[in-house]
Amino acid sequence: MSTDTPQAQATDAMGVGEEHLLLPAGLDPATTYDVVVNGDHVWSLTPAQDARGTREIAWPHAIQRHLVGRAEVVLREHLTGAERGRARHVFGGRDDVEVRIVDADGHALILDKWGQLIRPLSAESGSVIDELMEHTARLLDDLREKAGVPAFICYGTLLGAVRNGRLIGHDNDIDVAYLSEHPAPVDVVREGYRVERALRAAGWLVRRGSGVRLNVRLRLTDGSSRFIDVFTAHWVEGRLYIPSDTGFPMPREAILPLDNVELMGRKLPAPADPERLLAATYGEGWRVPDPSFRYETPRALTRRLGGWFGGLVSHRKHWDSFDSQQRHTVPKRPSAFARWVSNKHGSTRPIVDVGAGTGRDAIFFAAERSRQVFALDYVVSAVRSGQRIAQNRDLPIRWDLLNLYDTRDVLAYGARLSRLPVPPDVYARFLPHDLEPHGRENLWRLASMSLRRGGRLFLEFRTPEDRERPHVYGEHHRTYLEPADVVAEIEAAGGTVVHLVSGRPGMAKMREEDPAVCRIVARWSEHDADADTETQAAPQASSADRATGAGGSAATVTP
Repeated sequence: MSTDTPQAQATDAMGVGEEHLLLPAGLDPATTYDVVVNGDHVWSLTPAQDARGTREIAWPHAIQRHLVGRAEVVLREHLTGAERGRARHVFGGRDDVEVRIVDADGHALILDKWGQLIRPLSAESGSVIDELMEHTARLLDDLREKAGVPAFICYGTLLGAVRNGRLIGHDNDIDVAYLSEHPAPVDVVREGYRVERALRAAGWLVRRGSGVRLNVRLRLTDGSSRFIDVFTAHWVEGRLYIPSDTGFPMPREAILPLDNVELMGRKLPAPADPERLLAATYGEGWRVPDPSFRYETPRALTRRLGGWFGGLVSHRKHWDSFDSQQRHTVPKRPSAFARWVSNKHGSTRPIVDVGAGTGRDAIFFAAERSRQVFALDYVVSAVRSGQRIAQNRDLPIRWDLLNLYDTRDVLAYGARLSRLPVPPDVYARFLPHDLEPHGRENLWRLASMSLRRGGRLFLEFRTPEDRERPHVYGEHHRTYLEPADVVAEIEAAGGTVVHLVSGRPGMAKMREEDPAVCRIVARWSEHDADADTETQAAPQASSADRATGAGGSAATVTP
Protein backbone atom coordinates (compact mmCIF):
# COMPACT_ATOMS: atom_id res chain seq x y z
CA MET A 1 0.00 0.00 0.00
CA SER A 2 1.27 3.47 -0.81
CA THR A 3 2.53 5.48 2.11
CA ASP A 4 0.84 8.69 1.04
CA THR A 5 -2.21 7.82 -1.05
CA PRO A 6 -5.41 6.54 0.60
CA GLN A 7 -6.59 3.23 -0.80
CA ALA A 8 -10.21 2.21 -1.33
CA GLN A 9 -11.89 -0.82 -2.88
CA ALA A 10 -14.17 1.33 -5.00
CA THR A 11 -13.60 4.76 -6.47
CA ASP A 12 -16.44 6.31 -4.46
CA ALA A 13 -15.63 4.55 -1.17
CA MET A 14 -13.72 5.91 1.79
CA GLY A 15 -9.97 5.27 1.90
CA VAL A 16 -7.26 5.59 4.52
CA GLY A 17 -3.57 6.29 3.94
CA GLU A 18 -0.51 7.16 5.98
CA GLU A 19 -0.91 10.90 5.47
CA HIS A 20 -4.41 11.38 4.06
CA LEU A 21 -8.02 10.37 4.47
CA LEU A 22 -10.09 9.92 1.31
CA LEU A 23 -13.68 10.96 1.98
CA PRO A 24 -16.44 8.84 0.40
CA ALA A 25 -18.19 10.35 -2.58
CA GLY A 26 -21.54 12.08 -2.18
CA LEU A 27 -21.05 13.71 1.22
CA ASP A 28 -22.98 16.88 1.98
CA PRO A 29 -20.23 19.52 2.08
CA ALA A 30 -22.03 21.50 4.81
CA THR A 31 -22.64 18.55 7.16
CA THR A 32 -20.36 17.79 10.11
CA TYR A 33 -18.87 14.30 10.25
CA ASP A 34 -17.00 12.52 13.05
CA VAL A 35 -13.83 10.52 12.41
CA VAL A 36 -13.74 7.50 14.70
CA VAL A 37 -10.50 5.52 15.09
CA ASN A 38 -10.79 2.10 16.73
CA GLY A 39 -14.02 3.15 18.40
CA ASP A 40 -12.84 6.56 19.68
CA HIS A 41 -14.16 9.84 18.26
CA VAL A 42 -10.94 11.77 17.59
CA TRP A 43 -11.83 14.46 15.05
CA SER A 44 -14.79 16.23 13.44
CA LEU A 45 -14.73 17.80 9.99
CA THR A 46 -16.93 19.62 7.52
CA PRO A 47 -15.98 18.93 3.88
CA ALA A 48 -16.67 22.49 2.71
CA GLN A 49 -14.35 23.85 5.40
CA ASP A 50 -11.70 21.16 5.68
CA ALA A 51 -11.56 19.41 2.30
CA ARG A 52 -12.16 22.55 0.20
CA GLY A 53 -13.52 20.91 -2.93
CA THR A 54 -11.49 17.71 -2.87
CA ARG A 55 -12.18 14.33 -1.33
CA GLU A 56 -8.65 14.01 0.04
CA ILE A 57 -7.86 15.61 3.39
CA ALA A 58 -4.60 15.39 5.33
CA TRP A 59 -4.55 13.86 8.78
CA PRO A 60 -4.15 16.75 11.26
CA HIS A 61 -0.58 17.03 12.49
CA ALA A 62 -1.52 16.45 16.15
CA ILE A 63 -3.27 13.18 15.25
CA GLN A 64 -0.66 12.02 12.75
CA ARG A 65 1.91 11.65 15.54
CA HIS A 66 -0.26 8.91 17.09
CA LEU A 67 -0.90 6.95 13.89
CA VAL A 68 1.24 3.88 14.41
CA GLY A 69 -0.38 0.42 14.20
CA ARG A 70 -3.57 -1.07 12.86
CA ALA A 71 -6.73 1.00 12.76
CA GLU A 72 -10.34 0.76 11.73
CA VAL A 73 -11.52 4.21 10.71
CA VAL A 74 -15.24 5.03 10.57
CA LEU A 75 -16.85 8.21 9.26
CA ARG A 76 -20.27 9.03 10.69
CA GLU A 77 -22.67 11.96 10.65
CA HIS A 78 -22.32 13.90 13.86
CA LEU A 79 -26.00 14.61 14.43
CA THR A 80 -27.55 11.30 13.37
CA GLY A 81 -24.68 8.90 14.01
CA ALA A 82 -25.28 7.36 10.57
CA GLU A 83 -22.20 5.62 9.21
CA ARG A 84 -20.98 7.00 5.89
CA GLY A 85 -17.70 5.13 5.41
CA ARG A 86 -15.40 2.51 6.92
CA ALA A 87 -11.86 1.43 6.06
CA ARG A 88 -8.86 -0.31 7.64
CA HIS A 89 -5.20 0.58 7.46
CA VAL A 90 -1.93 -0.45 9.12
CA PHE A 91 0.09 2.68 9.87
CA GLY A 92 3.84 2.47 9.73
CA GLY A 93 3.68 -1.24 8.93
CA ARG A 94 3.06 -2.01 12.63
CA ASP A 95 0.44 -4.75 12.63
CA ASP A 96 1.46 -5.80 16.15
CA VAL A 97 -0.07 -2.74 17.87
CA GLU A 98 -3.37 -0.87 17.73
CA VAL A 99 -3.64 2.87 17.16
CA ARG A 100 -4.68 4.64 20.35
CA ILE A 101 -5.04 8.41 20.50
CA VAL A 102 -4.75 8.92 24.25
CA ASP A 103 -2.73 10.93 26.75
CA ALA A 104 0.03 9.55 28.99
CA ASP A 105 -2.59 8.27 31.46
CA GLY A 106 -4.64 6.51 28.80
CA HIS A 107 -7.45 9.09 28.59
CA ALA A 108 -9.04 9.49 25.14
CA LEU A 109 -8.16 12.68 23.27
CA ILE A 110 -10.04 14.67 20.64
CA LEU A 111 -8.93 17.41 18.24
CA ASP A 112 -10.15 20.88 19.23
CA LYS A 113 -10.85 23.86 16.97
CA TRP A 114 -7.26 25.07 17.41
CA GLY A 115 -5.77 21.83 16.07
CA GLN A 116 -4.67 20.59 19.51
CA LEU A 117 -5.52 17.24 21.08
CA ILE A 118 -7.50 17.76 24.27
CA ARG A 119 -9.11 15.64 26.96
CA PRO A 120 -12.83 16.30 26.31
CA LEU A 121 -15.32 16.95 29.07
CA SER A 122 -17.42 14.05 27.79
CA ALA A 123 -14.72 11.66 29.03
CA GLU A 124 -14.90 12.90 32.63
CA SER A 125 -16.74 11.25 35.50
CA GLY A 126 -19.69 12.89 37.20
CA SER A 127 -17.62 13.75 40.27
CA VAL A 128 -15.04 15.59 38.17
CA ILE A 129 -17.75 17.58 36.40
CA ASP A 130 -19.36 18.44 39.75
CA GLU A 131 -16.02 19.68 41.07
CA LEU A 132 -15.44 21.73 37.91
CA MET A 133 -18.86 23.32 38.23
CA GLU A 134 -18.22 24.13 41.89
CA HIS A 135 -15.04 25.99 40.90
CA THR A 136 -16.94 27.83 38.16
CA ALA A 137 -19.68 29.00 40.53
CA ARG A 138 -17.10 30.16 43.08
CA LEU A 139 -15.09 32.04 40.45
CA LEU A 140 -18.20 33.85 39.21
CA ASP A 141 -18.99 34.79 42.82
CA ASP A 142 -15.46 36.11 43.37
CA LEU A 143 -15.58 38.16 40.18
CA ARG A 144 -18.79 39.77 41.39
CA GLU A 145 -18.07 40.10 45.12
CA LYS A 146 -14.27 40.54 45.31
CA ALA A 147 -13.43 42.07 41.93
CA GLY A 148 -16.64 44.08 41.76
CA VAL A 149 -17.59 43.25 38.16
CA PRO A 150 -20.76 41.54 36.84
CA ALA A 151 -19.78 38.13 35.45
CA PHE A 152 -21.59 35.47 33.41
CA ILE A 153 -20.95 32.30 31.42
CA CYS A 154 -20.28 32.86 27.73
CA TYR A 155 -19.13 31.25 24.46
CA GLY A 156 -19.28 27.43 24.43
CA THR A 157 -20.33 27.15 28.07
CA LEU A 158 -23.35 29.39 27.47
CA LEU A 159 -24.05 27.54 24.22
CA GLY A 160 -24.33 24.19 26.01
CA ALA A 161 -26.42 25.64 28.81
CA VAL A 162 -29.00 27.18 26.47
CA ARG A 163 -29.13 24.18 24.12
CA ASN A 164 -29.74 21.46 26.69
CA GLY A 165 -28.46 22.55 30.12
CA ARG A 166 -25.24 20.54 29.74
CA LEU A 167 -21.60 21.17 28.97
CA ILE A 168 -20.56 20.57 25.36
CA GLY A 169 -18.97 17.14 25.33
CA HIS A 170 -16.16 17.92 22.88
CA ASP A 171 -15.13 21.06 24.78
CA ASN A 172 -12.40 20.98 27.42
CA ASP A 173 -12.73 24.24 29.34
CA ILE A 174 -15.19 26.69 30.85
CA ASP A 175 -15.79 30.16 29.40
CA VAL A 176 -16.88 33.09 31.54
CA ALA A 177 -16.82 36.85 30.98
CA TYR A 178 -17.11 39.92 33.12
CA LEU A 179 -18.55 43.20 31.93
CA SER A 180 -16.46 46.37 31.93
CA GLU A 181 -18.28 49.70 31.85
CA HIS A 182 -15.22 51.65 30.67
CA PRO A 183 -15.62 53.13 27.15
CA ALA A 184 -11.88 53.51 26.46
CA PRO A 185 -9.83 50.36 25.76
CA VAL A 186 -6.89 51.59 27.86
CA ASP A 187 -9.15 51.84 30.91
CA VAL A 188 -10.57 48.38 30.16
CA VAL A 189 -7.02 47.02 30.34
CA ARG A 190 -6.24 48.88 33.57
CA GLU A 191 -9.36 47.42 35.13
CA GLY A 192 -8.31 43.98 33.90
CA TYR A 193 -5.12 44.11 35.93
CA ARG A 194 -7.14 45.13 38.99
CA VAL A 195 -9.43 42.13 38.42
CA GLU A 196 -6.39 39.88 38.08
CA ARG A 197 -4.98 41.09 41.40
CA ALA A 198 -8.32 40.50 43.11
CA LEU A 199 -8.48 36.93 41.80
CA ARG A 200 -4.92 36.19 42.87
CA ALA A 201 -5.69 37.57 46.32
CA ALA A 202 -8.68 35.21 46.46
CA GLY A 203 -6.34 32.26 45.88
CA TRP A 204 -6.81 31.59 42.16
CA LEU A 205 -3.88 30.61 39.94
CA VAL A 206 -4.11 33.14 37.10
CA ARG A 207 -2.10 33.77 33.98
CA ARG A 208 -2.71 36.52 31.45
CA GLY A 209 -3.23 35.98 27.72
CA SER A 210 -3.76 39.59 26.64
CA GLY A 211 -4.87 42.90 28.06
CA VAL A 212 -8.41 41.53 28.35
CA ARG A 213 -8.08 37.77 28.70
CA LEU A 214 -7.20 35.75 31.79
CA ASN A 215 -6.80 32.04 32.26
CA VAL A 216 -7.56 30.42 35.62
CA ARG A 217 -5.86 27.06 36.13
CA LEU A 218 -7.43 24.38 38.31
CA ARG A 219 -5.92 21.25 39.81
CA LEU A 220 -8.78 18.81 40.47
CA THR A 221 -8.77 16.16 43.18
CA ASP A 222 -8.23 13.36 40.65
CA GLY A 223 -4.92 14.99 39.69
CA SER A 224 -6.12 16.35 36.35
CA SER A 225 -5.80 19.98 35.27
CA ARG A 226 -8.60 22.08 33.84
CA PHE A 227 -8.92 25.77 33.15
CA ILE A 228 -11.47 28.55 32.99
CA ASP A 229 -11.05 31.32 30.41
CA VAL A 230 -12.04 34.74 31.74
CA PHE A 231 -12.89 37.22 28.97
CA THR A 232 -13.61 40.94 29.27
CA ALA A 233 -16.85 42.08 27.61
CA HIS A 234 -17.17 45.78 26.90
CA TRP A 235 -18.89 48.25 24.59
CA VAL A 236 -17.20 50.74 22.29
CA GLU A 237 -19.58 52.98 20.31
CA GLY A 238 -22.48 50.53 20.54
CA ARG A 239 -20.49 47.42 19.61
CA LEU A 240 -20.00 44.66 22.17
CA TYR A 241 -16.51 43.15 22.11
CA ILE A 242 -15.58 39.89 23.83
CA PRO A 243 -11.95 39.60 22.71
CA SER A 244 -10.23 37.97 21.07
CA ASP A 245 -12.86 36.68 18.63
CA THR A 246 -16.02 38.77 18.52
CA GLY A 247 -17.26 42.31 18.11
CA PHE A 248 -20.75 43.17 16.88
CA PRO A 249 -23.63 45.62 17.48
CA MET A 250 -25.46 44.57 20.64
CA PRO A 251 -27.82 46.66 22.81
CA ARG A 252 -27.20 46.81 26.55
CA GLU A 253 -30.57 45.27 27.30
CA ALA A 254 -29.41 42.04 25.63
CA ILE A 255 -26.82 41.64 28.40
CA LEU A 256 -28.10 43.56 31.42
CA PRO A 257 -29.57 42.95 33.86
CA LEU A 258 -28.03 39.51 34.12
CA ASP A 259 -30.36 36.54 34.36
CA ASN A 260 -29.73 32.87 35.21
CA VAL A 261 -29.56 29.69 33.15
CA GLU A 262 -29.30 26.11 34.34
CA LEU A 263 -26.08 24.23 33.63
CA MET A 264 -25.42 20.74 34.96
CA GLY A 265 -28.11 21.26 37.59
CA ARG A 266 -26.80 24.64 38.78
CA LYS A 267 -28.17 28.13 38.28
CA LEU A 268 -25.42 30.32 36.85
CA PRO A 269 -25.48 33.98 35.76
CA ALA A 270 -26.08 34.57 32.05
CA PRO A 271 -26.95 37.49 29.73
CA ALA A 272 -30.49 38.80 29.79
CA ASP A 273 -31.06 37.57 26.21
CA PRO A 274 -28.61 34.67 25.71
CA GLU A 275 -30.17 33.59 22.40
CA ARG A 276 -29.41 36.98 20.87
CA LEU A 277 -25.77 36.85 22.00
CA LEU A 278 -25.35 33.28 20.73
CA ALA A 279 -26.81 34.12 17.33
CA ALA A 280 -24.40 37.03 16.97
CA THR A 281 -21.49 34.85 18.06
CA TYR A 282 -22.15 31.61 16.16
CA GLY A 283 -24.71 32.52 13.50
CA GLU A 284 -28.39 31.69 13.22
CA GLY A 285 -27.63 27.95 13.18
CA TRP A 286 -26.20 28.00 16.70
CA ARG A 287 -28.73 25.49 18.01
CA VAL A 288 -27.29 22.72 15.80
CA PRO A 289 -24.22 21.08 17.40
CA ASP A 290 -21.09 21.43 15.27
CA PRO A 291 -17.81 20.20 16.82
CA SER A 292 -15.93 21.26 13.65
CA PHE A 293 -16.88 24.93 14.17
CA ARG A 294 -13.99 27.41 13.94
CA TYR A 295 -14.14 31.17 14.27
CA GLU A 296 -13.45 33.12 11.12
CA THR A 297 -12.49 36.39 12.78
CA PRO A 298 -12.45 39.22 10.23
CA ARG A 299 -8.97 40.62 9.64
CA ALA A 300 -10.12 44.13 10.49
CA LEU A 301 -11.44 42.93 13.87
CA THR A 302 -8.23 41.01 14.58
CA ARG A 303 -6.17 44.10 13.87
CA ARG A 304 -8.42 46.32 15.98
CA LEU A 305 -8.36 44.02 19.00
CA GLY A 306 -4.63 43.45 18.62
CA GLY A 307 -4.01 47.18 18.59
CA TRP A 308 -6.17 47.75 21.63
CA PHE A 309 -5.19 44.82 23.79
CA GLY A 310 -2.16 43.03 22.36
CA GLY A 311 -1.52 39.33 22.77
CA LEU A 312 0.67 37.62 25.35
CA VAL A 313 0.29 33.96 24.38
CA SER A 314 2.83 33.55 21.57
CA HIS A 315 3.56 29.83 21.07
CA ARG A 316 2.12 28.95 24.48
CA LYS A 317 -0.14 26.22 23.09
CA HIS A 318 2.92 24.46 21.68
CA TRP A 319 4.73 24.53 25.02
CA ASP A 320 1.62 23.56 26.98
CA SER A 321 1.29 20.54 24.70
CA PHE A 322 5.00 19.78 24.88
CA ASP A 323 4.99 19.78 28.68
CA SER A 324 2.00 17.45 28.86
CA GLN A 325 3.10 15.04 26.11
CA GLN A 326 6.91 15.16 25.97
CA ARG A 327 8.06 16.14 29.45
CA HIS A 328 8.96 12.55 30.33
CA THR A 329 11.26 12.28 27.29
CA VAL A 330 13.51 15.18 28.35
CA PRO A 331 16.76 14.01 30.00
CA LYS A 332 16.83 14.24 33.79
CA ARG A 333 20.54 15.02 33.91
CA PRO A 334 21.69 18.66 33.73
CA SER A 335 22.54 20.05 30.32
CA ALA A 336 26.10 20.40 29.12
CA PHE A 337 25.62 24.17 29.24
CA ALA A 338 24.69 24.09 32.94
CA ARG A 339 27.82 22.07 33.69
CA TRP A 340 29.90 24.51 31.65
CA VAL A 341 28.50 27.49 33.56
CA SER A 342 29.22 25.76 36.86
CA ASN A 343 32.77 24.76 35.89
CA LYS A 344 33.82 28.02 34.21
CA HIS A 345 31.83 30.55 36.24
CA GLY A 346 31.17 28.78 39.53
CA SER A 347 29.42 30.91 42.12
CA THR A 348 27.17 30.68 45.16
CA ARG A 349 25.19 33.78 44.22
CA PRO A 350 21.46 33.29 43.41
CA ILE A 351 20.70 32.25 39.84
CA VAL A 352 17.58 32.96 37.77
CA ASP A 353 16.73 30.16 35.31
CA VAL A 354 14.48 31.81 32.70
CA GLY A 355 12.45 29.31 30.67
CA ALA A 356 13.29 26.57 33.16
CA GLY A 357 11.08 23.94 31.49
CA THR A 358 11.42 20.60 33.28
CA GLY A 359 13.77 22.18 35.81
CA ARG A 360 16.69 19.83 35.25
CA ASP A 361 19.25 22.68 35.23
CA ALA A 362 17.55 24.50 38.11
CA ILE A 363 17.78 21.31 40.19
CA PHE A 364 21.46 20.97 39.28
CA PHE A 365 22.33 24.53 40.36
CA ALA A 366 20.39 24.17 43.62
CA ALA A 367 21.87 20.77 44.52
CA GLU A 368 25.45 21.35 43.45
CA ARG A 369 26.27 24.49 45.42
CA SER A 370 23.04 25.00 47.40
CA ARG A 371 22.40 28.12 45.33
CA GLN A 372 19.08 29.91 45.68
CA VAL A 373 17.40 29.33 42.32
CA PHE A 374 14.52 31.30 40.83
CA ALA A 375 13.01 29.02 38.16
CA LEU A 376 10.73 30.91 35.77
CA ASP A 377 8.41 29.65 33.04
CA TYR A 378 5.09 30.64 31.46
CA VAL A 379 3.71 27.10 31.26
CA VAL A 380 1.57 26.53 34.36
CA SER A 381 1.99 22.75 34.40
CA ALA A 382 5.79 23.12 34.26
CA VAL A 383 5.76 25.50 37.22
CA ARG A 384 3.49 23.20 39.23
CA SER A 385 5.63 20.14 38.49
CA GLY A 386 8.75 22.05 39.47
CA GLN A 387 7.19 23.22 42.72
CA ARG A 388 6.36 19.63 43.68
CA ILE A 389 9.88 18.42 42.87
CA ALA A 390 11.53 21.24 44.83
CA GLN A 391 9.28 20.58 47.83
CA ASN A 392 9.78 16.80 47.77
CA ARG A 393 13.58 17.12 47.54
CA ASP A 394 13.83 20.10 49.89
CA LEU A 395 15.74 22.17 47.33
CA PRO A 396 16.17 25.98 47.50
CA ILE A 397 14.22 26.58 44.28
CA ARG A 398 11.45 29.13 43.97
CA TRP A 399 9.24 28.46 40.93
CA ASP A 400 7.28 31.39 39.51
CA LEU A 401 5.17 32.12 36.46
CA LEU A 402 6.71 34.75 34.20
CA ASN A 403 5.56 35.75 30.72
CA LEU A 404 8.30 37.49 28.73
CA TYR A 405 5.65 38.87 26.36
CA ASP A 406 4.05 40.79 29.24
CA THR A 407 6.24 43.84 29.87
CA ARG A 408 4.33 44.69 33.03
CA ASP A 409 5.02 41.20 34.40
CA VAL A 410 8.72 41.50 33.51
CA LEU A 411 9.09 44.93 35.11
CA ALA A 412 7.49 43.73 38.34
CA TYR A 413 9.69 40.63 38.55
CA GLY A 414 12.82 42.53 37.52
CA ALA A 415 12.18 45.01 40.33
CA ARG A 416 11.96 42.12 42.78
CA LEU A 417 15.26 40.62 41.56
CA SER A 418 16.98 44.02 41.68
CA ARG A 419 16.35 44.18 45.44
CA LEU A 420 17.95 40.83 46.31
CA PRO A 421 20.70 41.22 48.95
CA VAL A 422 23.17 39.60 46.54
CA PRO A 423 22.83 40.30 42.80
CA PRO A 424 21.97 37.09 40.93
CA ASP A 425 23.17 35.47 37.75
CA VAL A 426 20.61 35.09 34.94
CA TYR A 427 20.62 31.88 32.91
CA ALA A 428 18.65 31.19 29.70
CA ARG A 429 19.40 27.99 27.83
CA PHE A 430 17.69 27.33 24.47
CA LEU A 431 15.35 30.24 25.14
CA PRO A 432 16.37 33.20 22.93
CA HIS A 433 15.72 31.37 19.64
CA ASP A 434 12.21 30.41 20.81
CA LEU A 435 11.25 34.03 21.48
CA GLU A 436 9.73 36.64 19.22
CA PRO A 437 11.71 39.92 19.15
CA HIS A 438 9.47 41.46 21.83
CA GLY A 439 10.16 38.51 24.12
CA ARG A 440 13.92 38.81 23.63
CA GLU A 441 13.70 42.54 24.34
CA ASN A 442 12.06 41.75 27.66
CA LEU A 443 14.68 39.10 28.41
CA TRP A 444 17.37 41.78 28.08
CA ARG A 445 15.21 44.12 30.18
CA LEU A 446 14.97 41.50 32.94
CA ALA A 447 18.74 40.96 32.80
CA SER A 448 19.42 44.69 32.90
CA MET A 449 17.23 45.19 35.97
CA SER A 450 18.75 42.18 37.75
CA LEU A 451 22.45 42.67 36.99
CA ARG A 452 23.13 46.39 37.51
CA ARG A 453 24.99 45.61 40.78
CA GLY A 454 26.82 42.54 39.49
CA GLY A 455 26.22 39.04 38.23
CA ARG A 456 26.27 37.62 34.71
CA LEU A 457 23.88 36.67 31.95
CA PHE A 458 24.49 33.19 30.50
CA LEU A 459 22.90 32.37 27.13
CA GLU A 460 22.85 29.37 24.82
CA PHE A 461 20.84 29.49 21.58
CA ARG A 462 20.59 27.97 18.09
CA THR A 463 22.36 29.66 15.17
CA PRO A 464 21.45 29.64 11.45
CA GLU A 465 23.84 26.70 10.83
CA ASP A 466 21.40 24.56 12.83
CA ARG A 467 18.43 25.21 10.54
CA GLU A 468 18.87 22.13 8.33
CA ARG A 469 20.18 19.77 11.01
CA PRO A 470 18.00 17.00 12.51
CA HIS A 471 16.00 17.96 15.61
CA VAL A 472 14.89 15.43 18.21
CA TYR A 473 11.62 17.26 18.85
CA GLY A 474 10.84 18.13 15.24
CA GLU A 475 10.02 21.53 13.85
CA HIS A 476 8.17 24.36 15.56
CA HIS A 477 8.71 28.11 15.82
CA ARG A 478 12.43 28.86 16.03
CA THR A 479 14.32 31.99 15.07
CA TYR A 480 17.86 30.83 14.30
CA LEU A 481 19.87 33.77 15.62
CA GLU A 482 23.07 35.26 14.28
CA PRO A 483 25.47 35.76 17.21
CA ALA A 484 26.29 39.27 15.98
CA ASP A 485 22.58 40.20 16.14
CA VAL A 486 22.27 38.96 19.71
CA VAL A 487 25.40 40.89 20.71
CA ALA A 488 23.90 44.03 19.17
CA GLU A 489 20.61 43.54 21.04
CA ILE A 490 22.41 43.07 24.37
CA GLU A 491 24.56 46.15 23.81
CA ALA A 492 21.49 48.19 22.85
CA ALA A 493 20.02 47.19 26.24
CA GLY A 494 23.14 48.44 28.05
CA GLY A 495 24.96 45.13 28.44
CA THR A 496 28.49 44.10 27.51
CA VAL A 497 29.37 40.70 26.04
CA VAL A 498 32.47 39.32 27.77
CA HIS A 499 32.56 35.84 26.25
CA LEU A 500 31.23 34.29 23.04
CA VAL A 501 31.81 30.87 21.51
CA SER A 502 29.96 29.45 18.52
CA GLY A 503 30.16 26.58 16.07
CA ARG A 504 32.01 23.98 18.11
CA PRO A 505 30.57 20.47 17.67
CA GLY A 506 29.21 18.62 20.67
CA MET A 507 28.33 21.66 22.81
CA ALA A 508 24.65 20.72 23.16
CA LYS A 509 24.47 17.16 21.87
CA MET A 510 21.37 15.11 22.81
CA ARG A 511 20.80 11.63 21.40
CA GLU A 512 21.13 11.89 17.59
CA GLU A 513 20.97 15.70 17.60
CA ASP A 514 24.14 17.83 17.63
CA PRO A 515 22.79 21.37 17.21
CA ALA A 516 24.82 24.36 16.12
CA VAL A 517 24.69 26.75 19.07
CA CYS A 518 26.26 29.90 20.43
CA ARG A 519 27.15 30.57 24.06
CA ILE A 520 27.33 34.11 25.37
CA VAL A 521 28.28 35.58 28.75
CA ALA A 522 27.33 39.21 29.32
CA ARG A 523 27.34 41.71 32.18
CA TRP A 524 25.65 45.00 33.05
CA SER A 525 27.94 46.05 35.91
CA GLU A 526 31.40 47.61 35.58
CA HIS A 527 32.39 46.23 38.96
CA ASP A 528 31.75 42.49 39.12
CA ALA A 529 33.51 41.10 42.15
CA ASP A 530 33.04 37.52 40.94
CA ALA A 531 34.67 37.97 37.51
CA ASP A 532 36.19 34.68 36.46
CA THR A 533 39.91 34.21 35.92
CA GLU A 534 39.59 33.24 32.26
CA THR A 535 37.75 36.45 31.45
CA GLN A 536 40.11 38.68 33.47
CA ALA A 537 43.11 37.38 31.51
CA ALA A 538 41.58 37.87 28.07
CA PRO A 539 42.48 40.77 25.78
CA GLN A 540 40.03 43.52 24.83
CA ALA A 541 37.94 42.81 21.71
CA SER A 542 35.42 44.72 19.66
CA SER A 543 31.78 43.77 19.08
CA ALA A 544 32.66 42.61 15.58
CA ASP A 545 35.47 40.40 16.93
CA ARG A 546 33.19 38.89 19.56
CA ALA A 547 30.56 37.99 16.99
CA THR A 548 32.89 35.93 14.78
CA GLY A 549 32.52 32.72 16.76
CA ALA A 550 31.50 30.58 13.78
CA GLY A 551 33.66 27.62 12.87
CA GLY A 552 34.52 26.81 16.46
CA SER A 553 36.13 30.12 17.42
CA ALA A 554 35.69 31.89 20.74
CA ALA A 555 36.40 35.37 22.03
CA THR A 556 36.48 36.93 25.49
CA VAL A 557 37.06 40.44 26.80
CA THR A 558 37.98 41.87 30.16
CA PRO A 559 35.03 42.86 32.34
